[in-house]
Amino acid sequence: MADIVTQLQDSVNELNGMFYNCVGVLQRDAKPAGTTADGELSDELPDDGREASEKQIKEMAAAVVQQSRKIDELASLLPEVDLDEHAQLGRIAKLQAENDELDRELARELEASEKILAKATAAFEAATDKVLLSEDQPSTTGR
Repeated sequence: MADIVTQLQDSVNELNGMFYNCVGVLQRDAKPAGTTADGELSDELPDDGREASEKQIKEMAAAVVQQSRKIDELASLLPEVDLDEHAQLGRIAKLQAENDELDRELARELEASEKILAKATAAFEAATDKVLLSEDQPSTTGR
């Protein structure tokens, strides 16, 4: 199960999709506006049988309301935020101190790793030098 924030994001995205679809249906099924002889819009709307039904509009509205309630429920499950400025500043200072300590620890680990890498590189170079130099020497085995 996803965390509350992810569920909230998904619900808001779903609500946005509903709005998009509802507006699309209403635009698609809207009656065209008529014009008068001089080109002005008239208040008369022709009946071409394409209009969205009341039932369809109510179903879309109910789905939007249901999704909005789900968002409200998820939002109410979020933890309370401490809005006290001193508490926030204290938390920031604590997190910064934690970050600084981790930074020092990482620097120590990096230094230790670089020393180990230098030793490993030196050992590898010594081993390859020994192998390469021994191959350059003439063989004394009598082959």
